[in-house]
Amino acid sequence: MAMRSEMSGNVLMNPVLKTVKVKGEDRQVCELRVMCSEYKSDGQGGYVQDDARTFPVQATIWHEGTAKRVYEVVRVGAAVTVVGATYVRPWVNEQTNQAEAGMCMDAERVTLGLQRVESVLYRSKAQVDAQKAPDTAPAAV
Repeated sequence: MAMRSEMSGNVLMNPVLKTVKVKGEDRQVCELRVMCSEYKSDGQGGYVQDDARTFPVQATIWHEGTAKRVYEVVRVGAAVTVVGATYVRPWVNEQTNQAEAGMCMDAERVTLGLQRVESVLYRSKAQVDAQKAPDTAPAAV
């Protein structure tokens, strides 16, 4: 069973764009590994990471447009917030043969934190509209 949740943290490794089969058709998805961080008061007016509540989450972005943009823009160390369906995925450690589990998320939205961003370049509306337009012009009537 999955639950809808929101997590924030830093990207642990550069996103990976993969092609998978969905109902017999190729689809590009992006895999993103994020260290979900929780902070607590240090008692002196600051905050420290709560190691007991900080853990890695494997996020998969299934929407092709979002997957491509995350792959193009997000890099290791980036602060992100991810929203989606979260679930526990059990697995067996091949070295110890012990059962383990990890947190996973089917991400619906990935938001880039601005903490380490130096500049942003926006596409013009005309470029966005041109990307959405069909390859051929409509026939004259």
